[in-house]
Amino acid sequence: MDPFEDETVDSLGTTVDDLVAIGRLLDSPRLAHIWFTLQVEGNLITEGTDRNSFAWKGLTVSELSEHLSGEVPQSTLYSDMDELEEIGAVRIRTDGQPTGYSARFFQAEAENIDEVGEAGLVGPQIIGLVGEAFTDKAVQHFLETHGQGSLNDALQIYTASLRGSLNQDFVEIFPDVDSNELEAIVPAIERVLLEMSRDPLWGGDYRSDLAIEDGGTDT
Repeated sequence: MDPFEDETVDSLGTTVDDLVAIGRLLDSPRLAHIWFTLQVEGNLITEGTDRNSFAWKGLTVSELSEHLSGEVPQSTLYSDMDELEEIGAVRIRTDGQPTGYSARFFQAEAENIDEVGEAGLVGPQIIGLVGEAFTDKAVQHFLETHGQGSLNDALQIYTASLRGSLNQDFVEIFPDVDSNELEAIVPAIERVLLEMSRDPLWGGDYRSDLAIEDGGTDT
């Protein structure tokens, strides 16, 4: 056994292996999208019902595919789940056929993630937003043009703006980024915040800030 494999790198108890897994998720929007969906839906099942979370058998590839609305072919999804399990991003809950999976919760100090850097935390929100690049061309363009650090900054600052913590417009804080590019990723940010609000383990709810009722956005 490697004596350093469980060595923590920050006050959150993040290990080197955790950083590798987070880095892989941030580098692959498809994997990030799958992980984020599994994280939210799994928590809803175990915490939003009377089910015993320890006895829960996880989501199968077929069930996860339904939550992904068929965005990832099942043949690809099987391979992706193998990779996610290999890097430690998911756990096998049912070893057999069909295999059941659950997502491992990740949160690390941003300064330990080279692609993000600076202060703050890297967790489900930014992983979920990177995952939006798999289906949203505006997020894909922003990520390719400005990188993960700027995407995370946009996420954090927009979130602060929802809570009234800013005294200036969201887009004015990024003078070097085209305002149209920033505004184009707002729907994706709001989708991620909505999903996080559905997650009973997250503890934050942005639905009132987003003026969302009964699963829809007021217009």
